[in-house]
Amino acid sequence: MPTVASEVGIDLGLTHYVVLSDGTKVTAPKFLRRTAHKLKRLQQSLSRKSPGSNRRKKAVIKVAKAHAKVADTRRDWQHKLSTTIIRDNQAVYVEDLCIAGLGRTWLAKSVHDAGWASFTAMLEYKAARYGRVFARVDRFLPSTRMCSDCGRVGDKMALNVRAWQCPCGSHHDRDVNAARNVLAAGQADNSNDRGAQVRPGLVRAPRDETVTSLSAVRSTRSSEAIAVPQNGEDVNGRNPCGTSDHRTRTCDAGGVGSTS
Repeated sequence: MPTVASEVGIDLGLTHYVVLSDGTKVTAPKFLRRTAHKLKRLQQSLSRKSPGSNRRKKAVIKVAKAHAKVADTRRDWQHKLSTTIIRDNQAVYVEDLCIAGLGRTWLAKSVHDAGWASFTAMLEYKAARYGRVFARVDRFLPSTRMCSDCGRVGDKMALNVRAWQCPCGSHHDRDVNAARNVLAAGQADNSNDRGAQVRPGLVRAPRDETVTSLSAVRSTRSSEAIAVPQNGEDVNGRNPCGTSDHRTRTCDAGGVGSTS
């Protein structure tokens, strides 16, 4: 693909599948919900079939084909959209969402229907194939409530709040503002990667300050003096007759001792 000058940030959503930093919005197709009635009817028909019967086997195949058709339709649509985005932009930045965590919330069905993971994977490998830049922005970036003009971070907003006003005077569409913040954060990270090393490298400690290997630890331990019990001495500092005080005790051959 030819090199282009534009870069884009993407905000993923459920009502609008993707919102680009240039203001473009793509409505979520919701393939699973569009066929939910048909899938429910096929599933009910399957449940009425006797286990082990030929009719049940045919019903299982029908349900599987219906789900496969939904998945194929979604995959084809995602391929077309991801190819368009990669073709029109030299760099693409998306937010690193915790999709597994969102899949355990009340939005689980809609999240699974969206298929964000497969879509971002398409963007990533197509960017590598066609010489584009693809990067994920930190998921903890307050992209929705941070003003893309002044950088002020506001309070948390409910999902039904689709637009808000910043004290600086800027009026923001919730999703477009988030996409712009994703673009700015991605460009900042990308410029840091191209420039000098931001995080300092590892510094080797002097030998007299630390032990750098397991063999050195072993040699240090082995060089320490270890008290070895002598003849007639117990490991706890007791003499053979069982006394631990400073009195002298002599033992006879039978083990009976006298104190002096």
